[in-house]
Amino acid sequence: MKNIPLTSKKIQYAALLAAAVISPLLISCHKDIATNPVQNTAAIMAAGTNAAVNTQSLVTGSILREVWNNISGNDVAQVTLSKTPSATTSLSSLEVPVNVGENYGDRIRGYITAPATGNYTFWIAADDAGEIWLSGNTDPANKVKIAYTLSWNNSREWTKFASQKSKAIALQAGQSYYIEVLHKQGGGGGNLAVQWTLPNGSVESPIPGTRLSPYTEAVATDPAYTSSPVIYLYGQHDITISGKFITGGSAPLIKLTNCYNIHITGNKLTNAGNVGVYLYNCNNITIDNNYFSKVSSGVYADHTQGGIVVNNNQFLNMMGPFPRGQFVQFNNVKGAGSSISNNRGENIIGQSYAEDAISLYQSAGTSASPILVKGNWIRGGGPSESGGGIMLGDNGGSYLYASDNILVNPGQFGMAISGGSYITMVNNSIYGKQQSFTNVGIYVNDIGGWKTSNCKVTANKVKYYNKTNYQNNAWLSPNSAKPEGWDANLWGAAVDESMLPAVIITKK
Repeated sequence: MKNIPLTSKKIQYAALLAAAVISPLLISCHKDIATNPVQNTAAIMAAGTNAAVNTQSLVTGSILREVWNNISGNDVAQVTLSKTPSATTSLSSLEVPVNVGENYGDRIRGYITAPATGNYTFWIAADDAGEIWLSGNTDPANKVKIAYTLSWNNSREWTKFASQKSKAIALQAGQSYYIEVLHKQGGGGGNLAVQWTLPNGSVESPIPGTRLSPYTEAVATDPAYTSSPVIYLYGQHDITISGKFITGGSAPLIKLTNCYNIHITGNKLTNAGNVGVYLYNCNNITIDNNYFSKVSSGVYADHTQGGIVVNNNQFLNMMGPFPRGQFVQFNNVKGAGSSISNNRGENIIGQSYAEDAISLYQSAGTSASPILVKGNWIRGGGPSESGGGIMLGDNGGSYLYASDNILVNPGQFGMAISGGSYITMVNNSIYGKQQSFTNVGIYVNDIGGWKTSNCKVTANKVKYYNKTNYQNNAWLSPNSAKPEGWDANLWGAAVDESMLPAVIITKK
């Protein structure tokens, strides 16, 4: 077989990847985990147990305010919510300017995030009338009225009427809840403010922007999902995130930092300039049965411990740009119990800009529990001239086991070991037609000072055409140790695009 040198990206890739590692971010995000609708003012319950205090601030720092002018009367019911507001602005706390007009109505709405788990009490002060509505999650449909005033109060006069104070409401750290405050100002001076007491007894008066984020319109079209803001959990555990539709923005749609025992299942994550799920310093995270579309990468697990399971998800059109563009990337994932298995991913030329479909960078399982990359269906890649199908090792990984994957036209290469030890690649089926960026089906290469050792590459079926339409099925670097079973691969196998059905993405 003619050995055509690989156009390797990996030294540059590793340097850029290291420079681009996402550190823990303070981002505008929300945690919608509760699933039970509010039943009464004392029962706004959150999911999860033993939640730690979330010490991160939300940089949004604001909440949406809508104003309707030229409305007579003094009652909240007279605010014309069905009409387009006269003005829409942002508030940096749950308080409107004092004495700025007459005969107007307000609606302040968005999401409030609990900084600690425990009981919260809300108060409202308003002139002439005001109401607080709170949901048990981020769905406005579940809101109930928890406090109100039917007549005027002075600015921040919290105790004129008993109804101004809510009952104790149980909230969970790191979870966001839809909140809506209605206000009607008639004649004379006007004011509106909301405060709360935290579980430790401290009072925030008014509630500051670091607890708030503005309302976003529900855009979910599938009744199987509930529209949700982005979710950020810090130091949380024993929580399930399920049935959420999260879309848009420049932050990760779900971000976990220092978390463990989290289950992310059955969500729809789309149309974002960042990754779908980002993990940092986590362990025992299961991500399954989700749908990812038009995000920079689907799942990015960064400097994370073992037990990272990414199984049975579907990915459509990863958008990059480099170094993102993966369905799944593990970056320094170390330890037992990790898997990337039985996923389906498709990148359509002209609708995506992919790098490696599955990338394991400096990641390692254990001898008894290697990281599994098994049973994935991958179709489509390019036009990147460096990205391909499944990248293993990549500057020093170890104890990786890739088997029974099917790859059709995955990009510049099919599967690769680029440095690393104790890596197995067995019984995979790889086909690549000639395209302007294609190169090689399987390659093994030392790189960046990392040698390949104790590797096994066998029983794989490969037919791969490079950009000159030469059938370039494999390349073994002259500097690399020959993997066990190398001669037992079926180069030029009878495989083609029909290995995968016409439709592999069935979620929407």
